[in-house]
This record gives sequence, C-alpha cells and structure tokens, in this order.
Amino acid sequence: MLQLVREVPIRIVIQGALSSRRGFLFHLAVGFSHDIDPLSGMSVNLMFVDEWLWKLKKDLEKDPFISSRESLNHAFAEIMAVTRLNLTQKAAELGVILSSLTFREERGWSFSWNSSQAPEEMMFQYKHYIESIPKEGAFDLIRFAFDWERVQGCEADYQHEGFLLLKPIANKESEVLREELAKVVGHVLPSGSTLKNVQIEYLGENYCLTLP
Repeated sequence: MLQLVREVPIRIVIQGALSSRRGFLFHLAVGFSHDIDPLSGMSVNLMFVDEWLWKLKKDLEKDPFISSRESLNHAFAEIMAVTRLNLTQKAAELGVILSSLTFREERGWSFSWNSSQAPEEMMFQYKHYIESIPKEGAFDLIRFAFDWERVQGCEADYQHEGFLLLKPIANKESEVLREELAKVVGHVLPSGSTLKNVQIEYLGENYCLTLP
C-alpha cells in the first residue's frame, strides 16, 4: 500500500473566548493510502484529492474560527477534528484511507495526527534554540524539536513547557545537555500529555539525533 501526500497553504483566523483575533498561515500536508492501480500506476486520483483540498481550504478560510475557550490547543484540536472528518468522508467514497494530517505553521511549529492514533489524539511540535558551550573550538547553535502527545482536553502551553525543561540545563556542555535531555523524554504533564521524543539538530555540524 502506497501513501500519497499533498500539501496546500491555508490561512486560519481564530477568535479566542477573551483575546483578540489571531491569524495563522498553515501548510496542511495530507497523506492518503491505497493500493496502486496497475493500469494508472497511481494509488489515489490526484484530481479528486486536489479538489477535496481546495474545497477544504475555502471552508476553513471563509470565516474566523470562533473558539469557545481561550486555549489555542483546544481551537487547534477542533480544527483538526473538522479536517479529519471532512477528508475521511471524502476518501471513504473512493475506498481510500486518510493516513496523516500535519498543520505546519509558517513560524515553525506544528500539530499533527496519523491513523495509528485515536481520533482525539494529536502531536504538537515546538522548536527551541540554544548556543552550546564547547570544551574547545567554536560554539554550535542547537535546535531542539519537542514532540508532545496531547490527550483530549489538555490545554497546556507546550512551548512554555519545553522552555521549562530546557532552562535548568541550557548552559551545560553539549554532551551533558544531551544526557540530561534523555532523562526528560517521557515527561508527563498533570493533564496526561507526554513528551514523546526530542530531536536535537546541531546546525553548525549538520547532523541530528532523536532521543530516546
């Protein structure tokens, strides 16, 4: 079974329960899975997929999204639910499986879902940067990507939670920092959301690793 991924930009405006409106530019990547058609060599008809995404884009951009709560996580979960239901129904008409959804915001963070997760589960990813302190030689700029698995109802600020975990170890040498970060993978918030993994990218050295 082959997976096809198509991407479309979507501008979404969210009106919080108390705050002013906020605008987000997302790049929505959608994965569909299906057996390859031996005649066409395709797994999914691209004309249908592009039409689905164009209609979804128009619907999501039409009016501001009104959130019943102030938490952006809650608003994003509702947007994900609407998108998943819309595309699952469209795909089912052709016997195709919706396998993944990723909303990547232009400013670098994202939230996603895949078919191995329950409908109410999501992953949030936020990136952080620090300068390493080397024993010798030039410093390196390190980018961390924290992947949080959200449980239903969690309204935690995952970006802030990542800052809290990095703060006590930010001035450590690279080797020590990596060892300390390995210890926080699996960290569970009071809500039940979990830090599933941490990706460490050494930008000056051009290599990366994932913990655990």
